[in-house]
This record gives sequence, C-alpha cells and structure tokens, in this order.
Amino acid sequence: MSGVKTIRYYASVAAISIRQSIQSRLEYPFMLIGHVLANCIQWVVGFATIKFVVDQFGSIGGWGYESLAFLYGMSVLSHGLAVVLFIQTWFLGYWMIDGEFDRFLLRPMNLIFQFLFDDFNLIGFTDILPGLMVFVYGCVKVHLSPSCGNILLILCTLAGGTLIRGAVWMFCGSMSFWTKSPANFTDMVGELFERVSMYPLTIYPRWVQALFTVLLPLAWITFWPVKDLLEPGTGILPVPMAAVTLAVGLLLFAGSCAVFRAGMGRYESAGS
Repeated sequence: MSGVKTIRYYASVAAISIRQSIQSRLEYPFMLIGHVLANCIQWVVGFATIKFVVDQFGSIGGWGYESLAFLYGMSVLSHGLAVVLFIQTWFLGYWMIDGEFDRFLLRPMNLIFQFLFDDFNLIGFTDILPGLMVFVYGCVKVHLSPSCGNILLILCTLAGGTLIRGAVWMFCGSMSFWTKSPANFTDMVGELFERVSMYPLTIYPRWVQALFTVLLPLAWITFWPVKDLLEPGTGILPVPMAAVTLAVGLLLFAGSCAVFRAGMGRYESAGS
C-alpha cells in the first residue's frame, strides 16, 4: 500500500470511528443534556469562586480579575479538548484486565492509532462550552486584539496544552502495563492540572514554579503562554511562549507514546 493510500485508509478509519463514537453517545440524549448542565454549573461556579476571592483580596498572585478570566477560560478549553480526544487513556488499565485491549492486537493497523481513535468523547464538548464562554468573556475584559498573530498564538497554546494533558494521562495509563492494575495517578494528575493551569503560577514558592516549569511542565498549559499574550516580552525565553507550549506538548506526547510502546512489550493479555 502506497503512502498516500495508507494515509487515506487511516483517515477513513478514523472518520468511521469518530462517527460511531458520536452515534453511540447520542443514543442517550438526556445523559448528554445532563452533562451540559452539570459541567456548565461546575465551571461557572469555579469561576465565580475566583471572582469572589478577587473581590475580597484584590488579586490572586498579582493577577486581576480580567486576566484570571482569560487564564481560566483557556484552561477549561484545553481540558475539554483533552477529554474529547484522550479520555480513553483513563481506562487503559480496565481494558487490559477485561480483555478489551486484545482486540487491538488482532487488527492489521498501528496500535497507538487504534487506541487513540477508539473513543471520540462527545461528552467532552460539555466542558468546552462553558470554557468557551469564559474565554470569550476574558478576551473582552483584557481587550485582546483579534489579530491573526494573537489567534495563531491562542491556537498554538490550546494545541500544546491539550497535548500536554493527553501525554500525562497516557503516561499514567501506560503504567498499568507494569502494575497489572487499573489503578493509576489520573485523579491526582487531574487535581494538579486544575491547581496549576487555572491559577497564576506566582501563587506558589519559586521552587514550585521551577518544578512545574521544568521537571513537570504543567505551567506551559496556560500560565506562561497566557502571561506572554497579556504582557508581550515577559516570558522566560526569547521566543513566543505559545510556540514553546506547542513544542513541549509534542515532545511530551512523543515520549508518552514511547512509554506506551515499551509497555506493550510487557503486555500478557487478559488470560482466562
């Protein structure tokens, strides 16, 4: 099969998988409506809490209400996109134990491709909706110019932030290849994502800021690129921080795929 035919074949399979995932979610429309209401309430209440704190104390980590709205909206958007694309990583351990993972081994296709496109989570859009509302509100409040340059920086930030989230989730899920257990660090990582991406990094001591910038680079999901957008030229590197976020996301995702492939060498099937 030639390169072009291979790409077309994989694209058609991905399209079919996405369509089937959407159809399966739409079988229960009231569940989808319930998620829309619940997630909107969850994120709006979270944002209202931040506004209450700012009203009481003036700022959080030196950031005012308008900047926090922009940061919060960007964080929820990348969270929603990651949930749409990578939610299957949360359940990798269960799939291995239940034997669901074995079906990937029987198909003549790339294993990581099959895994990533097995579930297109329509429910994740219920996170994107409130995130988009807060993000647009934040853009208006900080008077962000809708220039092509800013739009490109925002897209790079969202793409990089989504990949960082997906990479960390995939790494945590891949640990089940070694532990032979569905238990992983996904819940703990989710808490870290919220604490680091929804609030300015300046609320933490310097050693914590360094930790989340270099060793566990979660600060690149929102803080550094958003700071650079709102205050151009204040980043820690002489390049656009959004471009660094995208690069970090690509590197981390490539690394998580390598861990996934290494874990496959330890997989022994579900047994009987």
